[in-house]
Formats: sequence, structure tokens, C-alpha cells
Amino acid sequence: MADSRRSKSRSLLLTLGSGLISCVSFLSIIAQDSPKSAISNDPVNALQTDAITTKKAKKARTWHFGSQGSGDVYSNHGTHSNRLIPVYAFGSRIQLGDVSGPNSLYRDSARVKALYGYDAPNTTNPKAEYFDQTDLYKVQKDAIARGVKHMFIVWFDGMDWNTTQAAAVAKSGSIYTSGKGSGLIFQDYQAPVNNRSTAQYGFYVTSPSHDDASNVNVDKQTFEFAPDVVRGGYDPLIAGETPWDNGPLAAQLPGYLKGGGSPEEKANIAKAGRAIHAFTDSSTSAASIFNGIKSYNNSLNIGPDGKAVRTLWHDLQKQGWKLGTATSVPFDHASPAATYTRNVFRDDYQDIAREMLGIKSVIAHNEQGEHLPGLDVVLGSGVTKSETRFQHVKDQGVNAGDGTRYLANADKHSVDVKNGGNYVVVERTQNQSGKTILANAAEQAAKTGKRLFGVFGTQYGNLPYRTTNSDYTPAPGMRGPQKYTDADLKENPTLADMTRASLKVLTAEKGKPFALFVEAGDVDFALHDNNLDSAIGAVYSGEEAIQVIIDWVEKNSNWNDSAMIVTADHGHYLVIDDLPALAGHAAGKVDARENPAKP
Repeated sequence: MADSRRSKSRSLLLTLGSGLISCVSFLSIIAQDSPKSAISNDPVNALQTDAITTKKAKKARTWHFGSQGSGDVYSNHGTHSNRLIPVYAFGSRIQLGDVSGPNSLYRDSARVKALYGYDAPNTTNPKAEYFDQTDLYKVQKDAIARGVKHMFIVWFDGMDWNTTQAAAVAKSGSIYTSGKGSGLIFQDYQAPVNNRSTAQYGFYVTSPSHDDASNVNVDKQTFEFAPDVVRGGYDPLIAGETPWDNGPLAAQLPGYLKGGGSPEEKANIAKAGRAIHAFTDSSTSAASIFNGIKSYNNSLNIGPDGKAVRTLWHDLQKQGWKLGTATSVPFDHASPAATYTRNVFRDDYQDIAREMLGIKSVIAHNEQGEHLPGLDVVLGSGVTKSETRFQHVKDQGVNAGDGTRYLANADKHSVDVKNGGNYVVVERTQNQSGKTILANAAEQAAKTGKRLFGVFGTQYGNLPYRTTNSDYTPAPGMRGPQKYTDADLKENPTLADMTRASLKVLTAEKGKPFALFVEAGDVDFALHDNNLDSAIGAVYSGEEAIQVIIDWVEKNSNWNDSAMIVTADHGHYLVIDDLPALAGHAAGKVDARENPAKP
């Protein structure tokens, strides 16, 4: 989902804190520089505001981002990491045990070499309990072969174990420091079948085959690898055997998690006789769970050999499955696009949109892959200023058109049912409730047997951040706060609203199997901004979408016929330094959109 070009980071040791400052006393310190109302009503906002206000100071903090350790500046890293990522699975036909523990490919050097395409140093681990992100392709495929008819993938872009812990602790006030944890719906829900839980938990490696490619040409759909391109792998002696523990070399080599880090950190890795491994970006990571291979950063279903690859969804579509994506970030951003589209560069947005909507793409024009019929539901953000094609050509090639960077005007016109197309098209509309117009469009599409395409959002590229206390007033991040108008809140649906609309259309034809990808992509947007307040709120927005799915399954299906995987594509470098201070806040206020009073 969601990120930028992107990707480099991971965490140090989880420390319960320098001095175990209580939340009350800690917040009284912050109160000297923070508005009283913000502290009493939104402690996490106050903590985040203080972190940014004092970002260059070396001081004790509740959390920080990067390899600098506690008692230092707020951040030295604003992108991804090579952390293990948690996965939560639900349904009797899902079997994480088939790929983890004794079945982990990381226990076998030959399988590791086949996965990465080279002898990835320091990566084979005979004791590995973790598996690989590509294994989720097999897990899904096997579950479908066993009889799953409704497959849900809920994607929290950028949400590693540490971010999950922060969201759970801030919500419940209950502290945990290892394992699955509790407090969030996907940690606690059991998905019962015959009064027995089908919930499962595991964690996996996300490293790509290669870092960024060189000489990427979106017109020819070609690329090259530089001789010194960083390759993938995972070193448990540094990064750890679990998401909550670091390896014995972690404190000595903190730069490993961010792809090497500073020149000094890289030199220390070399001196220790260890290797630097690339950390993933969102596009190739998300694609891996749908195509079963590793590839280079910023690619979408293009193998390291340059060939377009089939995804699970391509096969399901040919078998009669309905397919849909819904995201809180641009509809054709990396993660939703990875379910289906093929492109050498993830920012070739207009062409990616064409493939999602069934318009002939550059891959098909070049005869590098078959023309695809498009998805049945495509929902997300992407409302932004319209520009001339010449402003898009640099990133998007000669076939760029007038319109936004995400969607050419001509393509939007051609797919609309009003012009003979296959999609009921709905957009953010002035003075109209986003929730209502989306629901109405979904009803129309379901009744008429048409597809659904919806584009909403704010000037920032994402739906409004719910924030930790659910009042849609974000604290500042490294780039400053997002500020919303009344119209931003009224005219946009929530991710939960998008999930309901998707299900309305995908289930309109009774008995049809379907797959739905739902992404809380703004978790990643917030973490790139080193903004934990917004990231936690984005996690809660994803929770609401999960509740919609659970409600649908319990009313209309069961956990034999349905399956759900909740996971993420990568981590960032969040480190919680004082967990008790974070635990002092219990979230869960009513969504401000359901309250007529402006927050």
C-alpha cells in the first residue's frame, strides 16, 4: 500500500523503559508545553506532538524511530525495515502449519537459494519457526483447493509487530511484550467452527530478491540490475527469531534492519562478517503473496528475469471468481495493484489503473502478457488535481493522458456505465455524504449486474486519519499535521464503508465465489511520517473493516467456506521505549463521523 520509493528500516530491542515513568507523571511533564485540552482528551496526540517539538533533542521518549537507541533524537529513519511480519489467519481450511516450523523453507539452504536466486548469506536457519511471504500464495491456493469460496485478505501496509503492539496497548491499556498479544479484533477473534477456534498466528520474512532496478523503462517495460545491487535475505542473528526478540548481534549492528544504514553502520556489519540484505518495498512484497515468487523493489508481478507473471487472482478469475480491492490510499497504489496488475514500475499509475479496470495496458500492447478483463470492484483514494499529459510523461511514459497522476480522464470516461462502460463510477462529491453516495452506487451496481469503481480521498492522498482517540485531529509528524475540513470528513467514506460496498457488489450474484483485498494503507503513510498517533488510528480503521467482514461471514457464510488472512507487507523502525506510558491511554471513542459535532 501503501509508501514512497521507499523501503528501509527495523527495530532495536523493545525496552520497557528508562525509569518506568507513569503515564500521569509523564504527561504532566509534557503539559508544560502542550495545550491542557489535548492532554486530557488525547494523550497519544500529546506524546506525538512533544516528540516532534523536541525531535532534535537527545532525551528520554515514549517511542522513537530508528537505530539511534533510546535517550537520543526522535528519528534517524523514515522508511521500511527488514523485520519479521505477523500474520493472523482465520478459517478451518487455512493451514499456516504447512509452511512454518519444521516445514519452513528457511531450514533448507537449497530452498533458500531457489527462493532468492542466489546463496543468500546468513539466511538459512535450521531452527526457523518463521516462513516467507511467498508462502502465503501456497496457503491461499491450498485453502481454495480445500473448498474455500470466499477469500479475504486484509492488508495493514507497514504494520509490523511493534506497531500492532502499540495500537493494542494504547487501546486496551494492557501490556504484553511477546507473542500474539491481545486487544485488537484480529488478535482476539476466534473464527469458531463447531465451537472450536480456527484462529492461527505466525510471522514471516519480507526481504525481496533485489533492491531497486536500474534503467527502468515504462514504455518498453524493461529494466536492468546494477552490478552492486543489494540482494535479499534474512539474518536471524541480527534481526531475531521472532518479531519481538532481536538476535544476539542486534545491539552491535542496528543498521542491518534498514538495509545497512549509515556508512559507519555498514562498515560494522562488514567487520562482523555479516551481510547486508535489502528490505522490501510495498509493491513486490504484496505481489509475492499473490504470485509466489520474490522479485525486485518497485515491481508489480514482474519477475527478476523481466517476464510478467500470473497471479492467483488471474487464475481465480478464469475459474469464475469475482474480485475486488478497497483501500484507504490511492486505488492503484502498490498493494491493491499487486493483486492483479503487471508493471516494471509501481508509479506507472495511469497504466496500472487501466489494467485494474480492464482497459488494454502497456503490457498487453507490447505483447508481454495477456490482456486482462479487470476487477469487479475497485475502491480507494486518488482524488487530486488534474494535469495535462505532459506533466505525467516522465514517470508514466508516452501513453500518459490528461487527468490525475492516478487516472487518465479518457479512461475514467470510457469505463463509466453512463458512456457504455462496465462500471458504476462514484467520486467524492461536494456537499454529499461519501458513505451515502458509495452505498447508493454499490446498490445500483449490484442490481444492474455492473461493476463498481469509486475514488475518494483528501489532498494528502489518503482517507482522513481516524487517530488514536478517533477524533480525526492528527498530531504533527515529521512533515507536519494533516488538517481536515468538515467537507473532508463528510464527503469521504471510511474503509469499513468501502468494505460493505465491496461485499454488496461481489455477492450480488448468488453462489459466485469471490476474493476481496482490503487495505489500511494509511498505516504506512503515517509511519513514513514517523507519526504513531495517526498510525494507531489507521490500525483502528482497519479493525472496523475486519468487523464488517466478520459480520458478513457470521451472517451469510461460515469459517469453513470463508477464510481471512490479516497481515502486512513490511515493517518500519518503530521502537517503544516506555510501554507503560503508552498504555495509559485507552482509545475507543465513537467515530467522529457518527457524531454531528465537529471534532
